[in-house]
Amino acid sequence: MRDNGVWPVVIVESVVAAAILVWACQGDVRSSIATPPSVLSPDSLLYIPLEQTAASRQEFLKAYRASDQKHARALYEKFLPRIGANGLRQSLEAASPTCHDEAHDLGKVIFARLRDVGASLESCADACASGCMHGVLMEFFTDTASSGGSAHEHQHSAQLTAADVADKIPTLCESKAMTRRYSPGDCAHGVGHAAMFLSKYEIPAGISLCDRFPSYALRYYCATGAYMEYRLVRNVSDLPVHGAFYPCDKAPYPAACFRYIRTSSIGMDDTPGGTFAKFVQHCEGLTGKFRLGCFHGIGNAHMGRIARGRRPIAEVCGVGTREDQTVCVEGAMERLGKFTPEIAARRCDSLTDWRREVCHAAASRKMYDMEKSFAMYQR
Repeated sequence: MRDNGVWPVVIVESVVAAAILVWACQGDVRSSIATPPSVLSPDSLLYIPLEQTAASRQEFLKAYRASDQKHARALYEKFLPRIGANGLRQSLEAASPTCHDEAHDLGKVIFARLRDVGASLESCADACASGCMHGVLMEFFTDTASSGGSAHEHQHSAQLTAADVADKIPTLCESKAMTRRYSPGDCAHGVGHAAMFLSKYEIPAGISLCDRFPSYALRYYCATGAYMEYRLVRNVSDLPVHGAFYPCDKAPYPAACFRYIRTSSIGMDDTPGGTFAKFVQHCEGLTGKFRLGCFHGIGNAHMGRIARGRRPIAEVCGVGTREDQTVCVEGAMERLGKFTPEIAARRCDSLTDWRREVCHAAASRKMYDMEKSFAMYQR
């Protein structure tokens, strides 16, 4: 997923969520998720020393750049035995550090080959800001929820998903095996991707799975993953029918929606009456949580420009009410604080009013903080 040259929207969501679900659904309780020796051995198809694959990796990159990069499953299947999962990870991140969406199919291929979630997650590591992990998660959920048919063909339904997965979600992200490395919020975001995927990109069905989490924070973070997944397949032709801000101006958890769907298409025309001004005007026309969600999305959408110093945060988040500006600052800085905390601190220091404290607090919180106040997000 591209994001103006800065690390992508989705940050490191917990890979352990899928492993926990395996334990819950299959009763196969593993003592740990430590990397299996077979994954790291030199003769493994999933780990081949890079010095042995230089020529083949160049061949892969040439084919990859000429392919549909977000649907490169066949290419990964072809090169996995030749350059290993580590070679594929290295090549993807070399071609594009912000390769989140492109790595989904890699994770699917790895899980399809191993049929073992723990080993697959370890093989993916945090490649492409956990895009590989999301692929493992989606392939696993598909396989678990399938009732005959090919997992590759996504023969699943929201009904099967609810039956097989929903009851596992409330405690899915609380395992010590997960929390020792990833936060519950990370886990919930990853589950959200799978929830929307398995709900066949129907928002009510996907969000209903997120609503199974016991706390608002987990439900919200799950929704961020669900809406990000939905972003990949949303039907642009619906926009003239439903309105330019569809579905975020009506859907549950609007801040989560605005982060990843509508504001990803904000124009950066800052001239009087330009696209940025029009977007702000539209946000001001919304009410309650929809308005605040819209301003939160503005901050998130401009994170790249703020990071590179091309747009001061004081300007991006300098319109609207105090609450509008607060959620805008949070939208930009929680994410920037995760990836580049030093840059985030400098950008916060550029503020000279009350927003400076809000900015530093958001940057320190980073992504998926469970102690964050959601009072403004659920009005």
